[in-house]
Amino acid sequence: MYEVEMKVEITDTELKKLIEHFKQSNVPSLGVTPQNDFYTTANKSPFGGYDIQRYREEGSKFIFTEKVWEMIDGQPIRRESEHELSKSEFISKVSNFPKALRIVKDREWFTANHQGREISITIDTVKFDHSSDMRYFIEAEIRVADKNEIVATKNLIKTFIMEVL
Repeated sequence: MYEVEMKVEITDTELKKLIEHFKQSNVPSLGVTPQNDFYTTANKSPFGGYDIQRYREEGSKFIFTEKVWEMIDGQPIRRESEHELSKSEFISKVSNFPKALRIVKDREWFTANHQGREISITIDTVKFDHSSDMRYFIEAEIRVADKNEIVATKNLIKTFIMEVL
């Protein structure tokens, strides 16, 4: 499965405008989930960015995710694979990486339709250790299985992000 996405950092003012836009467009919040991420491996990809392995505690779920960059039709796209773990597996795996990068955030979930496609939207509220203020990120994502759909899907997500911001 491929994760066709765009993530953009937004200001507090942009966040407020975005939430108001979603309310006016009947795009309700699906809830907020606290997430506790442990990035255990990050290797520079020849296609830009990093190939990563991450362990996530999300409420009562424990998830291992691997994300690897590929180049498809001149576009860097991430292939993602993930599976759930038991709590004991999670604790055991994370304990093997005492220096893992840890990011704690709250993720608010939305779903919208754009040009006939359902888009998963998340807004992350993050407090980084190196930053005195809260930071905000919007991510729009569509998962696709067919590589032939990736470029068109990426363009659709770009137009969506430009319209809502």
